Amino acid sequence: MRVVIYGFGQIGKLLAENCVKRGFEVVGAVDINPKLVGKTLREFGIDSDAKIERSLNFEGDLAFVTTGSFLDKVYPQIEECIKGGFNVISTCETLAYPEYRYPELAKKINELAKENGVTVLGTGINPGFLLDTLPIVLSAPCVEVRRVRAVRSIDALKRRTQFRKKVGVGLSLNEFEKANLTGHVGYAESALLISEALDFKAERVEEGQEPVIENGNVLGMKGFGSVLSSGEEVVRVEFHAYANASEFEEIKIEGDNAIVWRSSGTKGDLGTVAVLINLARAVVRHEPGLIKMTDLIPFSWRII
Repeated sequence: MRVVIYGFGQIGKLLAENCVKRGFEVVGAVDINPKLVGKTLREFGIDSDAKIERSLNFEGDLAFVTTGSFLDKVYPQIEECIKGGFNVISTCETLAYPEYRYPELAKKINELAKENGVTVLGTGINPGFLLDTLPIVLSAPCVEVRRVRAVRSIDALKRRTQFRKKVGVGLSLNEFEKANLTGHVGYAESALLISEALDFKAERVEEGQEPVIENGNVLGMKGFGSVLSSGEEVVRVEFHAYANASEFEEIKIEGDNAIVWRSSGTKGDLGTVAVLINLARAVVRHEPGLIKMTDLIPFSWRII
């Protein structure tokens, strides 16, 4: 497996390091940061002499694209990879269920991928696994599913600086309101992935997030995504990311074989990297086109 790391930030570096550990050949990395261009991965403590280039001047099997959350911004990079003959796995959150926000781009990517004989997937730890794929898999023992609820809670203080900034840790409420932060991206995508696997046609999709405040200061954010049918919420995912929050994931499946599953928390960055690496061979071997995690999961049901 010959791979390229497209975006050599903190996730890209961790991804390159673990690709080498897994035995993949990292043929190069792409980044526009002038402080990185021209250097080798070995200069960052990674056991590889692959170079970092400004553009995709490599040949290989798959490109890991870790550059942004919104598909309209990331699309040119995905297009470059597809036309270069690379299969693509991206951490772009809105690519996890692209038809929701970007139906025209989704169609364009699917057609371009098929024309070039490659496969494109958006995934990661969240969306991609903890709040969507995992609940789907946990629903496997059920014949009838009535409701799914999944919650992930993390202590934002244990996350990298970029993430803490994204959820507003340490800002005053006034600063938070002026900052127009994105917070977590992908609530609706996760809820829709669950709905698709359950063969449920969403009548309405809702999502939102708000700051967690203590003594006038922002500790982070809480948010949700849900799918409704006949005014009733049948799928709900929540993500809590604030200072000193308890760390856990909890999934509740209501149906003929009710299930409650709870963890003691999952490392986000390492989890993201692991999900991408563990899906690499499946994506390369998959039929060309734009796919979602629901195309890789062998279970499907119908909400009643």
